[in-house]
Amino acid sequence: MDKAQDIRDSLEKLRNLPTLPAIIQKLHVAMLDPASSASSVARIIEDDPSMMARILKIVNSAMYGTWEPIVSLDLAVARLGFAAITNIATSTAVFRTYGRDGQADFDRQAFWRHCISVGIGVNVVYERCKPQLARRHGKDVLHLAGLLHDVGKIVLEPHFHLEYMAAVLAARDGRLPLQKTEREGLGTDHCEVGGWLGARWNLAPEVLQVIQWHHDPYQADPQHQELVLLAHVANHICNLEKIGDGGDLAAPDLHPKAWAQLGLSERDVPSVVDEVVERSKASEVLLALYG
Repeated sequence: MDKAQDIRDSLEKLRNLPTLPAIIQKLHVAMLDPASSASSVARIIEDDPSMMARILKIVNSAMYGTWEPIVSLDLAVARLGFAAITNIATSTAVFRTYGRDGQADFDRQAFWRHCISVGIGVNVVYERCKPQLARRHGKDVLHLAGLLHDVGKIVLEPHFHLEYMAAVLAARDGRLPLQKTEREGLGTDHCEVGGWLGARWNLAPEVLQVIQWHHDPYQADPQHQELVLLAHVANHICNLEKIGDGGDLAAPDLHPKAWAQLGLSERDVPSVVDEVVERSKASEVLLALYG
């Protein structure tokens, strides 16, 4: 049996692999129900006071830029829409599920800072190239895709800690892409494992595509390729600028066609990078909001 199959079999057998709370499934069902209202969706969230408090903090943060404070869930749902609230709830649930406390040799807070910064970076790149894109994306989808792009790592790190940290050290010592050393040591990588976990959690197809293909965007389904490219570029910038720590000492390669396909030129690179770096300072604020 190969290593990848060993890992998959081990994952399937894990009894303590966290699932997203029932509230997320209820929200997904409500989104598909034409009879759902802002009030009925708000009632679902109110079943989890901690989730409710976090959502209100996040929708009132600078990331969403509401022009007046939102003080009730009914208003938050009405203002942002069912899909946005569900995505915010999902990102909150994932962060709460895996938290900041890992083992001493894996800085989970730095990892989450990287992920939140990639979510911010996806928004920055999207805003810059939006006129050239075929599709429009909400801030919630862009942020969720960035936040969860590396979700496979938070499965591999606690559950296969020794093997995973050996891959991280091999990548750092050899200045190699982490994805390469993961495959050499584990027979799989965080993209494949993240895709498996995301499917188990019933994440939206576009978010699953980002998780699976953010290092290889031209393998993504054509209908979701733009979003994957946005995450690919944002992840490259955050790794290059050492914003947080996703485990990649050597920034993963940027696909040579990525900038051009997004309608950006080499002249845009410095200003996009500067804006991502500047706005990623908000990652500390979002870490506090999620925590």
